[in-house]
Amino acid sequence: MRFASLLLAAGCALAQPAFALNILLSNDDGYRHPNIRALYSALKADGHTVRIAAPYSDQSARGGAFFFGRQTQVGHDDDPAYPDSYYLTTTEKGLCETDSCAGKQVDIRISGTPVMAVLLGLEKILPHPDLVIVGPNPGNNLGALNSASGTFNAASVAVLSGVPALAVSADLKEQDSPRIAAIVTRLVDALDQHRLADGALLPKGVGLNLNLPPLEKLQGARLTRIGSYVPFHALYTEDLGKLDAQLAGKPGIGFAWSPPPDASNAEDEAVWVAKGYLTLSPFNALPGAPADSERLGAALTPLLGQATLTEQKP
Repeated sequence: MRFASLLLAAGCALAQPAFALNILLSNDDGYRHPNIRALYSALKADGHTVRIAAPYSDQSARGGAFFFGRQTQVGHDDDPAYPDSYYLTTTEKGLCETDSCAGKQVDIRISGTPVMAVLLGLEKILPHPDLVIVGPNPGNNLGALNSASGTFNAASVAVLSGVPALAVSADLKEQDSPRIAAIVTRLVDALDQHRLADGALLPKGVGLNLNLPPLEKLQGARLTRIGSYVPFHALYTEDLGKLDAQLAGKPGIGFAWSPPPDASNAEDEAVWVAKGYLTLSPFNALPGAPADSERLGAALTPLLGQATLTEQKP
């Protein structure tokens, strides 16, 4: 019933928050992206303490990747409108191929990943926040696609660290950053005003994957499951022209439309976003086990015996 209250509140104007929250923002699109800047401004105007710890540049589809054992550098946004915004970079070693330094080893500054940015934020920029919000991402993160999403995986890191988190994504072509920010801010207020009995914003170990349809087609809000359905899938192609006309005839990774969903996908978030609904899908950030793991266990037991035999010395 509590999630139903959140869904109702997400579509209604709310009063000022009951408590000012400490909120850490991040994304996978870089600290300068209009969506994260609009959300920062909206949450600050709503009375919250907000800090940004984000990648330096676009890190879409980096999933849960991070560079370990490598020195990093923390930078500060030079735009005075965002005094609490920080970004993360590191370096990559490589062989120079330009005429000016051909054949020499060089260090190239590259962006930190979304997971790295959230780890930085939790440790240094805003330790022990009340809430982490990753996004809003330009492009929906739905179903099985979340496994590759920098937005979703960065939010998962927060959940695994014991902090409630929202992974927020909007339609790829949506340009109204302030309106996206207003919707997310209302949801934060709803979480604040409908706390659990112990005062928590969300149950322990739970995050919410929030997806917005094109705002001009918004019909309402619905509690969904992440599910498996995605309206498109990644593939290798010899012609990237459908993705970018300037890359016509060039090979690379692109996307293709998936077959329509079937009855088993009825409650999947992708199905309801396509119908024009804001979707909230709870997640626990853990891979988990199949629901029929007991049956699988019985089937796999003979394989365990074989594995044991192969380890025995003659």
